[in-house]
Amino acid sequence: MAVFDKIDYWYEKAYNNYLYLMNKKAGELTEEDEREIQRYAGCHIGFFFAWLIKHHFEGEIHREENKEALEAVRREEMSGVDFFIDHCDGKFWEEDAAEGILPFVEAYYEKYFSEYANWVVNELGDLPLEFAGSWEDYHQFEAVLDQAYASFQECGGQ
Repeated sequence: MAVFDKIDYWYEKAYNNYLYLMNKKAGELTEEDEREIQRYAGCHIGFFFAWLIKHHFEGEIHREENKEALEAVRREEMSGVDFFIDHCDGKFWEEDAAEGILPFVEAYYEKYFSEYANWVVNELGDLPLEFAGSWEDYHQFEAVLDQAYASFQECGGQ
């Protein structure tokens, strides 16, 4: 089974950014700091998860095991990144997406971070891996994902 992304891939950069931005030293970090660093490292994955969940494209494994959390994301009471951290162990696997959306994920996810990073820099005036994202941020970014999916469908799903 293929893994699309992991917080682990981004954690060190997010960790260093967090220390710098918060003017902290490694030994000073609390559990709350560690959680925020995970959010920094996984924000882009969380946005993708929020999009999957809001469109009911989450994997069957989540429909069976995480019904309440899925509904919390749909009501915007839980962020996509918190769902990802709490219910996916910080790893985005094929099984996390519905079978019908997998062709899109497989075709698009490789260039997803690039589009996300461009959006963060150009629209938010921020840098990736330096913020945890909000629902307001997600709503601004959602159109990028919607457009990517529409383009994928227009090309016959290839």
